[in-house]
Amino acid sequence: MKKQLLIAAVAATMGTAVIADISIKGNAKYEYFNTQMTSGADTNTANTEVNLLVAGKTGDTSVVANFELNSHGAGSSDTMDIEDLYMKTKVGDVAVKAGNWALGTTALLGEIDEGGRSSNKVDLSTTIAGVKVYAGSSSAAGTSATEVTSAMYAGVVADVSGWTLQAKKLDANDYAYGISGEIEGFGIRFENKNAKAANSDVNFGQITKTVGDFDLAVAYIDADASGLVTESDSSIFAVEMSTATAGTADTGVDSVAQISAKTSIAGNTVTVKAGTVGASAGYKDADFTQISASRSLAAGSTLALTYTDKDDRSVTTSAADADKQVFEIDLSVKF
Repeated sequence: MKKQLLIAAVAATMGTAVIADISIKGNAKYEYFNTQMTSGADTNTANTEVNLLVAGKTGDTSVVANFELNSHGAGSSDTMDIEDLYMKTKVGDVAVKAGNWALGTTALLGEIDEGGRSSNKVDLSTTIAGVKVYAGSSSAAGTSATEVTSAMYAGVVADVSGWTLQAKKLDANDYAYGISGEIEGFGIRFENKNAKAANSDVNFGQITKTVGDFDLAVAYIDADASGLVTESDSSIFAVEMSTATAGTADTGVDSVAQISAKTSIAGNTVTVKAGTVGASAGYKDADFTQISASRSLAAGSTLALTYTDKDDRSVTTSAADADKQVFEIDLSVKF
């Protein structure tokens, strides 16, 4: 009897350990948009999105599956998207990551290139004398096999006197360089995409500074030509150079410049952004202003109100100007 109780206790302990290595977290949001145009009818739209991330871990190996559920309603055919789906492990001193995942906008060139997911991606990394070295290969989204030619990439990340230096071979033709750090209270981030094709380089820069209760920032992207910037989910710019389908660059747009200020007023986080989306030859610049306020509510939820006033973009110099105002209500929660 004592042996049976001991076995049951050990089994219960093992079961608890296994369960403790499985985690489920996520977030949800409800968005409402009221859009008014100087020409055309006003529109009112809404969207509900729920994200669930399931992660499992045993030793140095972990597996992640990230599900996005949205676009509900009559006629909707896209109600669930399996986003990140990958595993991580270690082989000696080499970290291995394999599967499908997206790069964030804080990654090198994250504000320039759409960090889309790739099928069967593999990334190997290690640290040598304090320098991170990594390499990998990926292919376009879908079920195609990973290439071991033009899709190969490799890079290094090093910290030098408080500055982070990065260099990356993006593919068979293009390179990326980045530097970020702080000097005299000014945060600096600069990145360059150096392309082999003529007139295809892109520069991104940001300077931040806290003055009293205000977080101030200046940011810009400058491209040699239109159609080179594909990021459409910026964490910095109120209006981006690419606002079409993710990964699709807009025509007639070759730069964006913005100033911003953020502070706290009566428990609300208030942010003001203003700037211009620069047009290439034959098109008009598009100015924009945005003010937003967010506040934490009960039970971990957040309410954000955003008003954006912007000129229509990709308008030819011979066409009449158009203006658009968008009011957004965003109720979100993390769990």
